[in-house]
Amino acid sequence: MRRELATAMVAMMFVIPNAVTDRLGLGERRARACGPDFPVDLLSDRAATLGELPEGVFADEVAALVPAPDHPYTVVLEDEPGGYLRTVGSDAERALYDQGAAAFRAKEFAIARARFTALLALPPAERRHRSTWAAYMLGRIAFDRFEDAAAIAWNQRVRALVADGYLDERGLAAASLGQEAWAWMRREPAVPGATTTAIRLYAEQAANGHPGGVDSLLIVVRGEVERGDEAELFADPIGQRLVAAYLYARADEMTDDTRARVWRELAALPQVAGADRLAAAAYRDGMWDLAAQLASRAPDAPLAAWVRAKLALRAGDPSAADRLLAAASAGADPIATARVCGERAALALGDGRMVDAMTHAWAARARYPIDAYYIAERVLTIAELTAFVETHADDETPVVEPEFAPLDVPALRALLARRLMRDGDHAGALPYFAPSDRVRARVFAGAMERAALATDPIDRARAWFDASVAARVDGLEILGTSLAPDWAVFGAQYGGGDVGYASAAAAGAAEQRRVDASAPIVTPRYHYRYLASALAERAAEALPHQSQAFAAALCRAALDIRNVDDARVQRLYRRYVAVGPSVDFAGSFGETCPEPEFERARRFLPRDGHGPRALAILGLLAAVLGGAVLARWLRRVVPIAP
Repeated sequence: MRRELATAMVAMMFVIPNAVTDRLGLGERRARACGPDFPVDLLSDRAATLGELPEGVFADEVAALVPAPDHPYTVVLEDEPGGYLRTVGSDAERALYDQGAAAFRAKEFAIARARFTALLALPPAERRHRSTWAAYMLGRIAFDRFEDAAAIAWNQRVRALVADGYLDERGLAAASLGQEAWAWMRREPAVPGATTTAIRLYAEQAANGHPGGVDSLLIVVRGEVERGDEAELFADPIGQRLVAAYLYARADEMTDDTRARVWRELAALPQVAGADRLAAAAYRDGMWDLAAQLASRAPDAPLAAWVRAKLALRAGDPSAADRLLAAASAGADPIATARVCGERAALALGDGRMVDAMTHAWAARARYPIDAYYIAERVLTIAELTAFVETHADDETPVVEPEFAPLDVPALRALLARRLMRDGDHAGALPYFAPSDRVRARVFAGAMERAALATDPIDRARAWFDASVAARVDGLEILGTSLAPDWAVFGAQYGGGDVGYASAAAAGAAEQRRVDASAPIVTPRYHYRYLASALAERAAEALPHQSQAFAAALCRAALDIRNVDDARVQRLYRRYVAVGPSVDFAGSFGETCPEPEFERARRFLPRDGHGPRALAILGLLAAVLGGAVLARWLRRVVPIAP
């Protein structure tokens, strides 16, 4: 037995129930960002998204080397899950097993073997729980005594007992696959095909979901390749597929010389299994012609279609690439399908098929929700988004992933509602809000409507001010953008720049125009605070400047954007100093603000009636124009930034 392989394997040996206490650093390297301020999206760097092929996940690859069992064995990775196993079984089987285990720990193997053998001689009804335990331990004793043939037989007996209906609370059937494989590995090179047999057993263990099978296969293939002994693996289809999985998922572990040697040996084979994985590995290595040749050997494999799609893009044929991506998504695993759908969204955007892009991004949202949020909020028109929402109203597909920013139908409806609110269509927005947010939106919408219809200047100012309070308090829920600048998907706890088009070289003019048209009123973060400040300032300017209400409204306008826009705070303060009255809160302007005394402000109104009459005309005009036009008018009239 090779010393390097033996040393590595010993760390994984024989602790009931074959617990893997140390994964030896062999777990999958699944890179995950530190937090939602690093959202995963595919549209910001479309050249990389469409040009690169993700590496495979070794654990997933080797778990599919053999067909998944219809009835997988129980997998247990703890010695005593819950501690209840100490009490299971009849009195006779517990006594015999405990005596055998004590003798085993004392290295009195003859006594241990006798007790475990006696347990297996009990009537079946008296050994339902611990028969598998005893057979497994007899396999351990045989292995420790270098009786490999007996160890193999006893581990096979464990699985036979499970097939006969004996209980397997410790998950020993799955563990026995690895233990039997280890005994086979020890028989090489004396027994031809021992390594191949071991690989099949490890593959079966991996297919049952036991991590020991994954780790063992990685140790085997890594060791064989590093030593240049992969010819033994190439002699068997399972071995070929194992090498293909290693190249596809972990090729970066090899040196350039080692990788080149493996590719030469593969090219010399008359036939090779795992051609689709090899095609993907060749593509990732920049061997385009070889990738095309290998992909052609697996015409029906989703991964091979994905490789051909990448090659079509390199050849400048996006239409063919999209057709191949559609084929790649059929039958692929969920992770690959999401990535492929995300790539189709990128192609559709580049082709100006915006609704198609949203359809593909929606299909990919379980892993790439940011892309779907971006297209829904910034690319689709409101009419297109409304139609999409109505079409998917009954989509109840649960979204478990990702941990941050999940996108489902309620979240998409809320996004549409906020877009409608920002566009001034308050009545149209209300049905799409969840009940709690609908109440908040009604407060804001009602205040805006009162301001538009008011003929009395004080009432109009009060309505503007009420709208500003609603925008400040509930702005994120009723007006906030899902992505930049407000990042409502993260509860506004994280910031960041635009995604989707800002750094996307593939974004065309049509997409850019739509993104510009859907932009919020102002672009800084917490944009609804700027809107609240603008509304409060508008309320102030509608009031007599001598009044306390004028000063209080300006103070609130400054408070709304305190610690966000110091320059605007200073401008508002200078405005107060220039024309406002002396008030007791002047020293804390923009920090603590009293409620405006609207009714007391009436005494400062003009007495000739011309001012109120003019304001009444403006109010009637605003009512005729409607909320959407009023919102645009507000953008021009109310200065948001200096």
